[in-house]
Amino acid sequence: MVSKLEVFSSHPFTSRLAHPGFTHRQFRNGFLINRWLPTLTFLFVAFGCYGIGAAQVAIQASISTNQNLPSSTIGSPVFSTSATNELLLALIATDDIGSPNTAVQSVTGAGLTWTLVERTNQEAGTAEIWRAFAPAALKNVSVTATLSQSVVSSITVLSFTGVFAAGTNGSGAIGAVASSYAAKGAPAARLVTTQPGSLVVGVGNDYDNAIARTPLASQTVVHQDLSSTGDTYWVQRLNAPVSAKGTSVTLGDSAPTTDRYNLSICEVLPGVSTLTVSASSFNFGTVADGATATLPLTLKSTGTAPVTIKSDSITGTGFSISSPTLPATLSPGQSMTVQVSFHPTVASTASGTLSISSNSSSGSMSTVSLSGTGASSQLSLSATSLAFGSVNLNSTLTKTLTLTALGTAAATVSSATLTGSGFSIAGTKLPATLNPGQAAAFQVSFDPSTAGPVTGTIAISSKSGTAGITSMVSLSGTGVTPQLTMSAGTLAYGSIVLNRVSTKTLTLTSSGTAPLTVNSAAVSGAQFKLSGVIFPAILNSGQSLSLQVSFDPTVAGAASGSISISSNTHSGSPSLVSLSGTGVSSNPVLTLSSTSLRFGDDPVGTAATQSVSLTSTGNTAVTVSSTSLTGTGFSFSGATFPVTLNPGVGVSVQVKFDPTAGAASGTLTFTSNSTTGSKSIVNLSGTGTTVQHQVSLTWSAPVNSPVPVTDYNVYRATGTSSSYQLLDSTSSTSYVDLTVQANTVYTYYVTSVESAGAQSSPSNHISVTVP
Repeated sequence: MVSKLEVFSSHPFTSRLAHPGFTHRQFRNGFLINRWLPTLTFLFVAFGCYGIGAAQVAIQASISTNQNLPSSTIGSPVFSTSATNELLLALIATDDIGSPNTAVQSVTGAGLTWTLVERTNQEAGTAEIWRAFAPAALKNVSVTATLSQSVVSSITVLSFTGVFAAGTNGSGAIGAVASSYAAKGAPAARLVTTQPGSLVVGVGNDYDNAIARTPLASQTVVHQDLSSTGDTYWVQRLNAPVSAKGTSVTLGDSAPTTDRYNLSICEVLPGVSTLTVSASSFNFGTVADGATATLPLTLKSTGTAPVTIKSDSITGTGFSISSPTLPATLSPGQSMTVQVSFHPTVASTASGTLSISSNSSSGSMSTVSLSGTGASSQLSLSATSLAFGSVNLNSTLTKTLTLTALGTAAATVSSATLTGSGFSIAGTKLPATLNPGQAAAFQVSFDPSTAGPVTGTIAISSKSGTAGITSMVSLSGTGVTPQLTMSAGTLAYGSIVLNRVSTKTLTLTSSGTAPLTVNSAAVSGAQFKLSGVIFPAILNSGQSLSLQVSFDPTVAGAASGSISISSNTHSGSPSLVSLSGTGVSSNPVLTLSSTSLRFGDDPVGTAATQSVSLTSTGNTAVTVSSTSLTGTGFSFSGATFPVTLNPGVGVSVQVKFDPTAGAASGTLTFTSNSTTGSKSIVNLSGTGTTVQHQVSLTWSAPVNSPVPVTDYNVYRATGTSSSYQLLDSTSSTSYVDLTVQANTVYTYYVTSVESAGAQSSPSNHISVTVP
């Protein structure tokens, strides 16, 4: 008999090579883009920085967006800033689709000039930092980066206050820069700081995986995008400022550690606070007892960052100071005036000191030495100070100053010496002698030629008997000017569908130092209209108003017009805004990502799925009213119909092929109002293939058989049956059963046959389940 029977069940594997899963590279070349959705974040933060004599660098605004559709541009959300002299950084990270590597070609937006700070693109993709400088606060602006390739990307815009304001386009606010890249490793880049109190920020791209960053100690991820393409784009910063110049700083992550990356970092420098005092000493000369002489002292911020005047104090008999409320902060270029007075009560010499405490880099304490002499006076002044307030440029305001002789002896007024730009004096001719009780009048005028505060003095020298006295009159005024600033000089509407209204906002701002009167705004061009404000309108300094300018084309073709704004602006009226647009006919267009889906060979019982995207690529919405499907084994799911798609919007349909044996074909038809044709057809094809099952049997020949064995009989029973049927006879010790069916149980045994035809007893039985 047969000594042993072994069995091997075979179920050959058939791979569906005609429709494998999409690879990482195929995603990058545009497949399945309907699954990608853009995401954005908008965050306002304030990360402080400190230092003696240095400004506090702070991230005032932080906005980000992720472009998960391949595109050659990426634009930030609209944002605004709240301060003057802000540094803006655009931190951009991208994917790559082949040689040459991706790079940012340009950055535009906010009406600023953008300059590259650092680019790292030695590995696939790029990580770049661009800078710009905003002297004034920004309102409702955005930033756009143009890329060298159409790829997935991410952009973050950071605005910084308290930065070093010197240089061109923010160059003075950038210190050390560094970059790092590797085909495999933990992202890290190192620089050495060039100033105390600086912040370090950076941007990176991970080409290999979408993995959240684990930043090094004392660092924070500002934004990261775990892209559906299998990449990571992130922006990172130090949590705190670097206290000392020359510090080695490494910006990076402790995980992941095995991916390909590019990383660019830079140092943002704080501004320097400097206070300049207009005089180091004041000599009030001889002042009559009981009279007051006042001199103006100008404190000006001459550094590149705001300076804070903390307090002031004065010593010396008869000296006093009148100043704005302290502490006070002056932005670069701003100034304030304090009035220092000498009011002697006895005839004697006096001295003192004025001390001013600030955070100036030139020293925390500024001092002004004071001196003066009190003497008996025979001359009275109608005022010891003349304040002219705000006066328009090239306009004149005049005040009267009266001198009266006191006592019993005549007083001689020898001179009146005037200081201060824009001030003048006229009236009584000097020298003049005034008898007791007699008066002389002077006309003091202020005619500013430049905007800003101005101070001055009148020193009146007089003598009664042998006593000579100088009487002081302080002067102050501010030159102001009305100035109109428009948010745009041109409004371009582009192509607008006929009878569709497109509206843009034109903002008028009073950017001068005097109230601005907008008298009227007139629009030309039949298809343009203006609304939103009733004229005339008066805007105080810093105020603004918004005009709604609409374009409603009724005929196809180019249209142009203009807005003429009449005002009292110092730069001249009227102010003009050009208008342009083009009326175009409605053109709904439906575009399919593919017009054929080929499923190739697919095993029967195993379904395969492919996608087709429907996108509205015209200038108006397209409506897909219905769908129809033909072909055995084909079905679809995903979007529901009817559906209306606005321009640029798309939906996805998943088509499934669940075949029976043999070739199959069909069509998926979309009915729409597309101007390219009401029927958009996707041709479908595939082949269902069957699987050949088999059972392989092997056994050992009998040992020490009393008769020679010439053949072997193979028997089989099906399922739970106990009835065995002869399958075949063979002289070999193996047999392959090719007649089995799927999902069936078979039981086998073998007998030995000698030359006369006699059979041995059955071998052991073995059962096989065919899957």
